[in-house]
Amino acid sequence: MKKNKYNYPIAPSKPVTEDYFGTKITDHYRNLEDLKNPEVQAWLKAQGKYAKNILENIPGRDRLIKQMEDLHQRQTFKISNINVTKDNQCFFLKKQRGAKSAQVCYRRTEQSEDELLFDPKDYKPETQKNYVIQNISPSWDGRYLVIAITHSGIEFGEMIILDLKTGKFLPHVITHAYTDITWFPNNNGFVYRHCPVIDVNSKELHNNTKLVRYRIGDDPKQLDIFFSKDTHPQLDITHVEGVYIHPLDPLDKYILGGIYRTSTPHVELYYTSVDQLEDGIPDWKPLLKAEDQARFGKLNGNTYVYSTVKNAPNGEIRSITIGKKSIGNSTLLVNTETDAIIDNFALTSEGLYFTRVKNGVESKLYLLQNGKEINIPLDRPAGSIALTAKGVSYSDLSITITGWLNPPTRYKYINKQLIEANIGPSDTYPEFEDFVVKEVLVKSHDGEEVPLSIIHQKGIELDGQHPTLMNGYGSNNYSIPPRFDPFKILVWVAQGGIYCVAHVRGGGEKGEAWFQAGRKAHKPNTWKDFIACTEYLISENYTCQEKMAIEGASAGGILIGRAMTARPDLYTVAIARVGVMNALRKEKAPNNVMSILNCGISTDPIECKGLIEMDAYLQLQEGVNYPATLITAGINDPRVSAWQPGKFAAKLQVYNASDKPIIFGVDHESGHGYGNTTSKIIEKFANMYAFAFWQLGHPDYQLE
Repeated sequence: MKKNKYNYPIAPSKPVTEDYFGTKITDHYRNLEDLKNPEVQAWLKAQGKYAKNILENIPGRDRLIKQMEDLHQRQTFKISNINVTKDNQCFFLKKQRGAKSAQVCYRRTEQSEDELLFDPKDYKPETQKNYVIQNISPSWDGRYLVIAITHSGIEFGEMIILDLKTGKFLPHVITHAYTDITWFPNNNGFVYRHCPVIDVNSKELHNNTKLVRYRIGDDPKQLDIFFSKDTHPQLDITHVEGVYIHPLDPLDKYILGGIYRTSTPHVELYYTSVDQLEDGIPDWKPLLKAEDQARFGKLNGNTYVYSTVKNAPNGEIRSITIGKKSIGNSTLLVNTETDAIIDNFALTSEGLYFTRVKNGVESKLYLLQNGKEINIPLDRPAGSIALTAKGVSYSDLSITITGWLNPPTRYKYINKQLIEANIGPSDTYPEFEDFVVKEVLVKSHDGEEVPLSIIHQKGIELDGQHPTLMNGYGSNNYSIPPRFDPFKILVWVAQGGIYCVAHVRGGGEKGEAWFQAGRKAHKPNTWKDFIACTEYLISENYTCQEKMAIEGASAGGILIGRAMTARPDLYTVAIARVGVMNALRKEKAPNNVMSILNCGISTDPIECKGLIEMDAYLQLQEGVNYPATLITAGINDPRVSAWQPGKFAAKLQVYNASDKPIIFGVDHESGHGYGNTTSKIIEKFANMYAFAFWQLGHPDYQLE
């Protein structure tokens, strides 16, 4: 094997051999799973330093940063997390031009002037941390505002409470908190999820979550737990399962609680009266079982309206009346369709609004009124549609429409008319007017048609020489909807590149069957679909192997890792960001429930075989010419432990026979990607694109 010209920091190796139902597997880097081991920590730091030295010295990388900063500077400000109370008070996040993170702002009505309520740069300045806001939640009357805040990519936030009447923060800080909040109808407190363990290296992370009541003025260290495995042992909640509470409306008589189990991707729902919410231990009664396959829903008085995929792969909407005879007695409201899935819905006094999405990229809006579906025409094609309603007692409906080339535009639907209602200024990116989107269907290895989104400049010559970046995910029933993203799309396409998204099986783009066809034993369809999309792009002269780069993150690491190990000849660049690269061992890491549900568990002989097949780390072969590969990890990542990409990087650096670089970027100040400042986001994209352009031969990015 030819010695690689890159002198990587050498990973310590302590092999472990195990027998998996007759298949002996040697794990050469099992020891890297101990992230607290000083030897492992030293290697991670060395890899991070090594990657930083290469990436930051790629010519053109600083220019990319400047370009992205200029794009960011075009926005006078950006609005997100809009919360409108029943009396039209408006709370939202506002990111000013050039700011690292967003501030909390307020308007007495949506048309009023902005008032600054909180700037995270003023929070705990002595720590010298760049704090960012994860979520905000006002009480129903707008008297109090909960602000969830974190730093360094840590996903478990601190929560502080602002009293709008006095303009002062309450003295207590809530810790160990997830950021979903449900206020009591009387506004004197709220419910949140408490995570006892927040050490991202602990196997107890995410285990034994508890629903906690907090009343304004209480000491948050005195937990008032009302739903957990300890308070309700009769519900058989084991330590590896989670609980959550359904969003509440102040007029609701009931409240719903859910249980996640490792044996099913669908939740069990229980109900109790709101009266029992604020005091004592509620008597939770069953509403929907896991086999009812409920996905999401909303309460309407004593009726629960929900989406389900039971006997309806593309989804349907049903309702169930809460009471003694609830179980098994639901009513069909909206039928499934063969070529579009039900995406989301909202309830208003006018009726039920819902969206259907075809191939994950074409959305349409409907109103169910008097049993009939009424199509609501939009003023532009919609890649995705988000709906927000004030409640079933109000006619108010907010609609946000976006697409690959169209920035998010917010509307109010009033008197059967769409009225633009953006709180912030519209984004101005005229470059997108020179781009075109092609939505095509590509035949995969078994004849299944895979949606592929292709974005490029108008009028390009299809000469097979365009640097092409294809993104994919294909897991967890999650779709990649059309997103307007100047950093990700504009920067790549403006330099003559082609940007693509392959909507492969395992995702949710074409419904439940699409998800199931890329799950567990069927997981190979995910990367085979991806490979088919690659071959299509080459056969249609968009690009060639020498100009082909692929990218994915999180569970998308399975896709990227297996595409490059199955067909190393097809790709020049592979980028796996905070990716699952060692699927067989994911169940041993924190946050393993979704992995078990989607990939399987090693104690089952059939699922174990599937795990080995989808494990990119195990599929690496010594002496193979692999693509140039950029692998990243965040030390504070609670979703994919840093050893997952770390083991893959260590083995690939040794096994790769080509002279292509294998770079392992380890960031000690970030996690899975949530809660990053704008500067951190820009840095990561600039590193990724500079690496890709360098290896694809772009003349402006060549290291000497």
